[in-house]
Amino acid sequence: MFRFCTAAIAVGHYAFASATDIEDVENAGISLLQVAAKKHNQTAGRGGYCAMWGDTHTVESFYGNTPDPQQQGLYTLGQSADGRFNSQMYQCSAWHSTTIGWINALAYDVDGVNIVILPPIMSQISNNGPVYIRANDIETTSASLPWTVPGTDIEIRAHKPPYGFIIKTTGFEARIEMMTSVHPYCYVDTGIRFDANNMPPADANQICTVGPGATPVADDNADWSASLFSNEDHDRICDYCNAYNARSGNAAVRGQGCPKPPPKPPVPPAKTECEDNGCSWTHAQELCNSLEANDVLYNDCLFDFCVECDDDSANHLVEEEEDIHPNPVCAQGSTDCVPGLICNGAVKMNTLTVSQNNLGGVGPDDGAEEIRYVNAAVIDGQTVDLVLTTDGDFITNKPSANGNAGAFGKVNVKCGTEVTVKFSVVNSETGAPVTLDSVALTWYDMDEGKKGKGRATVSTCTASGAVSSTNTELVLANDGGCHSATSSVAGTGKDNPKSPHNLDSLQIARAVTFPYQGVSEFTSTLSLAKGHKGRNFLFAIEPTVACGPETA
Repeated sequence: MFRFCTAAIAVGHYAFASATDIEDVENAGISLLQVAAKKHNQTAGRGGYCAMWGDTHTVESFYGNTPDPQQQGLYTLGQSADGRFNSQMYQCSAWHSTTIGWINALAYDVDGVNIVILPPIMSQISNNGPVYIRANDIETTSASLPWTVPGTDIEIRAHKPPYGFIIKTTGFEARIEMMTSVHPYCYVDTGIRFDANNMPPADANQICTVGPGATPVADDNADWSASLFSNEDHDRICDYCNAYNARSGNAAVRGQGCPKPPPKPPVPPAKTECEDNGCSWTHAQELCNSLEANDVLYNDCLFDFCVECDDDSANHLVEEEEDIHPNPVCAQGSTDCVPGLICNGAVKMNTLTVSQNNLGGVGPDDGAEEIRYVNAAVIDGQTVDLVLTTDGDFITNKPSANGNAGAFGKVNVKCGTEVTVKFSVVNSETGAPVTLDSVALTWYDMDEGKKGKGRATVSTCTASGAVSSTNTELVLANDGGCHSATSSVAGTGKDNPKSPHNLDSLQIARAVTFPYQGVSEFTSTLSLAKGHKGRNFLFAIEPTVACGPETA
């Protein structure tokens, strides 16, 4: 152990030795350790630089070299005179001894930016692997460097990849090398540098000024608000330290505590918070009503409002949740529209296998001017086909694009035209119409080109309503009982849905479901504004939007 520690010191000093020192080594044959000792005795710090190595030895401090700081817990490593830069270190016991410590974690406040370096999770430890880094709540590792903290000029550069790196900005620099081993152990060699005119007072309560004379930032019985680590960070640090100590044959080490903040007190109930702050509990419930099905989000919303009686706080959470997990909503003027009943009661046709593809006589097949999806479903014991025909002329940009796309049906329409498509449900053997008590037709991927080119509209006058999502991008209208949905946002091929049964929030925002009752046929008119070539209209006989994203 002693040889390991002194070697670390010697190498550290050799890295900063002058050419004269190195020449003396060569000429006199003295050891690196003697050079280190010589510099310990002759230097009084390099004006703004402080370094700690190994378990834990002072390589250099701001005002002469102080004794080695072997105490354990949370300490200020160094803080600049102007307060812009602050570095804290957390030490645990080393080499299974209660009197030896090494640095296991570091945290920095760099011009208001919080940067945290944490030890590995014990079960995931490797030999000098990448190091966990978090800057302003953005998590990364030293394997992803170089990196500039967003919105700042703070650079984190690789130094000895993957376990070593440098944090640098004007007036501040920190060097971190986290050595890890599967034996297992973890310790940090580190150094910080301030401008010479920004050094702290010589008697400041910091490891880099008074060494082992420094007192902890906090301990078990103190206020931990000055810690640059979060409570969760302290839990991770102590999980590592306790796991390391538990392997010791020394009972004193195994029983050694790990100072950390006490658990956070439970959050008071939202209603109590409202009463304490003079906020309206009734108004809070009204604002958060749409989240009531999710206990956690509902209570978060109530609490956010009750803290400051601020409508915007609650509305922001509601809007964010609706965007991520949108709910189905019936369009204005829908006469018979209950999303839950539509979702559970509508007939579904899960297999759209094309047996004839000649919609409107445009090909690519010859024969009947239809698209026929054979054996699309079994209704009351009889197998049915779904047949698409057109009412009037049909102009397509690409006949071969009609038919299906995976589980979707597909109709390709030329920009600047429209076509009315009739959907008929017929007995597969006899061709007789089959009446469905409840069926729903959903149109997907309703977007458009840039500047509104190829804007898409789907309309129907035979549906009992229209169901969209709370985050919909579509413009819905009701004109004399005819419902329509029109695109409003440009899309790309990257956001196209792959399945009607697995939509993300964006894809469901671009879909609309039309429900029908007691029908054997129903229609939709597909319209495209002027644009380039044509666009595909994707559909499925599924109540997708009425079911919401959790079941889509």
